[in-house]
Amino acid sequence: MKKNTQYQDRARGMLIGLAIGDALGAPVQFGNSSESISNNIDELKHMHDNHILPKGVWTDDTSMALCIADSLIECNGYDSYDVMNKYVDWVAYGYRSYFDYGYDIGTQTIRSINLYRRETIIPKSAKKEWSAGNGAIMRLAPVIIANTFPSVEYNPKRITETELKPLEEMAILSCRETHNSIAAECVTGMFATVLFAAIRGFNKMDICSYAERGAWLDNEEYDKFWLDNVDPLVNRWRKRDSYDLKDLGGYIVDSYAIAMWGFINSDNFEDGMYKVLCLGGDTDTNAAIYGQLAGAYYGYDAIPKEWIKDVYLSNEIIEIADKLLEMKECPIIRTRFEDDDHFVDIDNKNATSKSSHEDDDIVSVGELLKKYKPKEK
Repeated sequence: MKKNTQYQDRARGMLIGLAIGDALGAPVQFGNSSESISNNIDELKHMHDNHILPKGVWTDDTSMALCIADSLIECNGYDSYDVMNKYVDWVAYGYRSYFDYGYDIGTQTIRSINLYRRETIIPKSAKKEWSAGNGAIMRLAPVIIANTFPSVEYNPKRITETELKPLEEMAILSCRETHNSIAAECVTGMFATVLFAAIRGFNKMDICSYAERGAWLDNEEYDKFWLDNVDPLVNRWRKRDSYDLKDLGGYIVDSYAIAMWGFINSDNFEDGMYKVLCLGGDTDTNAAIYGQLAGAYYGYDAIPKEWIKDVYLSNEIIEIADKLLEMKECPIIRTRFEDDDHFVDIDNKNATSKSSHEDDDIVSVGELLKKYKPKEK
């Protein structure tokens, strides 16, 4: 690896921060009010369990991030088909899950995976979804790390369009796999910019300035969405008062605001995590989103060692972060979207070459819905 200890510290912090936030928030997601969590934060600030999850075990946020990470490393770039095949194996067999099935899947995500089982290609005629769950930004860290190259002499004061556009394009593609929505795509592109600024070592003020600007890609729909939402968003995360961020569901705009609010209104990884957890609502995903940003900004060495030690598969997650950072390039290899320049039409049999199971052996995704009620994201 081209050694750069600062990039390694931030990359490790970003990926393990995601898993830590997921594991801390999972036992109290929904069903626990912000008030009840705040009243018990001294206990909940440690890794804990509930009637389903053992201590330190994470959910879909980290599972899906690791699916992306594995695919990027194995394929030496982004391959839509391989990413989706790993999602299928996760749902049906527990690939990258503590359980033998994909635990805690959001409704928008499982609907997209089920659709992929029937038809791998997304045609140009496909309509954008209205729903915009937060699943697209909870799993973004691997894309950012793989597109960060320590050997490159980056401008220390700004991000250039040349650097950012390929990264933002891949981030939005990763979003579209399960959240083919203008709102989700736009916020994903913006959060990718924010994470890239953090891993580059920008100060908090500059990171926030990138969080408040429009999408870099030339897209009128993104521009309109951002113009309609930027002022309300910025007003929400700039407030010291968190009243209107409490007990919210899985809408991507809300989760983006929550993560930015926790980041802005804290001085270290730990305190910001407490603040996000105490907001209640979709705690595991909100904390995972915050954990990526704060982990990259403060770095791995600034994260409480207790949390690192107690989170499930922590050593392996750190190794994966290092492997992603070692990638010399990370191109988009092929996608399944007809409107994308990298679209490749391949039959389903060839597309599943990376899957660990034959298609006729895979249990119907619909059957898995009988095991639990998916949450909205």
